[in-house]
Amino acid sequence: MPRFFVEGRPWGEYFIGGENGRHIARSLRMRPGEELVLCDGAGTDYPCTLCRLEGEGAWVTVREPSPSLGEPKLQATVCQCLPKGDKLDTVTQKAVELGAAEIWPLTSSRCVVKLDEKTAAKKTARLQKIALEAAMQSGRGVVPRVLPPAGLQEALCRAKAQGELLFCYEKGTASLRQALKSIGDRVFLFVGPEGGFSPEEAALAQSFGAKLLSLGPRILRTETAPLAALSALFYEKGEMEGKGL
Repeated sequence: MPRFFVEGRPWGEYFIGGENGRHIARSLRMRPGEELVLCDGAGTDYPCTLCRLEGEGAWVTVREPSPSLGEPKLQATVCQCLPKGDKLDTVTQKAVELGAAEIWPLTSSRCVVKLDEKTAAKKTARLQKIALEAAMQSGRGVVPRVLPPAGLQEALCRAKAQGELLFCYEKGTASLRQALKSIGDRVFLFVGPEGGFSPEEAALAQSFGAKLLSLGPRILRTETAPLAALSALFYEKGEMEGKGL
């Protein structure tokens, strides 16, 4: 069923304009009587019936709201060191689909990509749009935030004050499986760039209380590692089961 995020709480007979309205009228070619869902971005869904089209917009009748089913209890931030090309686009899209709460691009010593202030702002805006589209597609009740890029040390310091730190490191010895058995509901998952983290960065992470985790004997690509770890996180927390189970 088509899904759209709106500002505020829709009620009664409600007009959908702008990009969402054009998508309903032009791209989807929806007709009166068809169903869609509006979401306030705060975890509440509003089932609607399309009444009529008006120009590049649509009028809908809003029915009784209910909590969004697509939001996990686990709040996971993916702290991804900047990779080359469009890999961060893929990480953002798939991490949102899996249930990530935030995407946080980071810089580290082995990052090839360098961003100035203007480029960073453009990249953040682009990634936020990708997050919005992925949230709509996957039935999320909240649009995950894409945070402005930060340095690794700053991110470790800020993350320590908020939750648990899981640091994916090629030479890590801590078991992901064991770490997940006692994990809380607020987690920051750190993943290095193509060259991984340096030994100095791993030591820095340990000084902030991070667990240096192994993701197994196979070397995963930078865009694969966060998705594999997230899948394990959400599976362990029971977030990959049917809602009726």
